[in-house]
Amino acid sequence: MLEIERKFLMDGFPIGLEIISEIEIEQGYISTEPEVRIRRAVNKRTGDAKCRITIKGDGDLTRTEIETVIDESFYYDVVDFLGVSMITKDYKKYRLGEWKLEVACVDEGTEREFFYGEVEFPTEEDARAFEPPKYLGREITFSEDHKMKNYWKRTRG
Repeated sequence: MLEIERKFLMDGFPIGLEIISEIEIEQGYISTEPEVRIRRAVNKRTGDAKCRITIKGDGDLTRTEIETVIDESFYYDVVDFLGVSMITKDYKKYRLGEWKLEVACVDEGTEREFFYGEVEFPTEEDARAFEPPKYLGREITFSEDHKMKNYWKRTRG
């Protein structure tokens, strides 16, 4: 499956947008080359938890993403195997016109805390035509430093 998204470095969660969902996420990387990520996501409203393993291809605006559900016990076995703390995200999804904006506060409460937002699109043409509101901040779609796998390497690896 292709993932087409633009990413932005933000100052915080946006105010005044309708929140669609709120999720607490833990994620870590089995490998960064190729990128193989595990993630546990808990819906804050329902308490439901889902664990997934994802393989991501190279790319910036567009890249291949293969994802499947895994058992929670497998997730925790991999976390134990990795032996480091997982990246945490306070994650909120908002309506942004015809699109959805996903905003995460990464490693909240630590000296590394930062916010970023992503907007996914069905086509590259839609992604290129998107005019981001100013509150989305600086675009980081093409920044290698701001890829989560590289953040993992800098802070956990």
